[in-house]
Amino acid sequence: MKTLAEFNTFVDQQLDVQLQQLEDQRKAGQGWVRRMRILGVVPVIIFFAFLMWVVIPRQENNTGNNMSVMWMLAAGIVVTLGLSFALRRYMAKQKGMLEMVDYKQDFKNKVIQPIIRFIDPAYTYQPLNHASYEEFTESGLFSRQEYNITGNDQVFGKTGDLNFQWCDLKVTHMPTITLRGLGADVIFEGTYFMAQFPRYFNTPVYIVPRSTMMAKLTSVTQTDTDYIETWNLGKKITTSDTAFNKLFMAYAQDTEEAQQLLTAPLLEKIVRLQARSQAPVFISFYNNRICIGISHGEDYFEAGLQDSLTDRRMLTNFYMDFTSLLEIVDDLRQNGGIWTSIAFSRS
Repeated sequence: MKTLAEFNTFVDQQLDVQLQQLEDQRKAGQGWVRRMRILGVVPVIIFFAFLMWVVIPRQENNTGNNMSVMWMLAAGIVVTLGLSFALRRYMAKQKGMLEMVDYKQDFKNKVIQPIIRFIDPAYTYQPLNHASYEEFTESGLFSRQEYNITGNDQVFGKTGDLNFQWCDLKVTHMPTITLRGLGADVIFEGTYFMAQFPRYFNTPVYIVPRSTMMAKLTSVTQTDTDYIETWNLGKKITTSDTAFNKLFMAYAQDTEEAQQLLTAPLLEKIVRLQARSQAPVFISFYNNRICIGISHGEDYFEAGLQDSLTDRRMLTNFYMDFTSLLEIVDDLRQNGGIWTSIAFSRS
């Protein structure tokens, strides 16, 4: 895996021109949106001025015939709609419209795809795909409910003898009973990573952020941990890493086997991942899969018109998350004592 310094050098040397072009494109698109909003208000202002200075005074002075006032009001509405349509047609031909429409896709084509190739030319990037319902629930961590799953920017790859995928994912659920106006519960939103090994873990192990468990106890509404059946995950484990114990709660059916999996180097990597991301991290080791979710609420590859590309923290955060996840996977591959050739069932 290439270092962060190598990644920064690649961005500076290979993507600087593209980023500057995209920044100019972003500013043009941003300016077009700003002008569009201003011109969109003009017909409304004209209509209200017509209403206040012409229609209403005429109605007050014409008590015997309201029909002419109604025709005048209808004419004002038609003119307002026509003016709005004309302004939209005019703005559609102005500089910045195409830049605004193409900006997000251009960012993925000119920046994200080269970055994926830089990490490994064999990786596959699919901008419109994401993990499925089955791939989310097969983590064994979240209960099976009628989730609505959306996402994008899926990366497929292989390291050694395992396959993995990475994507942006948002998982929501509409409870049967909810407070008015709250809408669906957000179960997870952020980076979802899943790796599939050729062998199976000796025992299922689950790691849940302690902060979200504490929030569950004080919240009057449902949180993500309401969808985690901790009673079905096994016994609570106290590891030898104090920092890890302060941040996470670990569960497993077989605590002795779990201690072999939760080695000191692995726990240190998980703590560093949480400290760097400053977001809830969910992990499950179930059958032959490891699933890691970083619920930071961001969509790394979606470039918004309000976000300047001169700030490259988004790209750096993605690369650090990506490499951290692969480091965790590599640590597991080297720990031969945690593997078996037999799958297990939660039942």
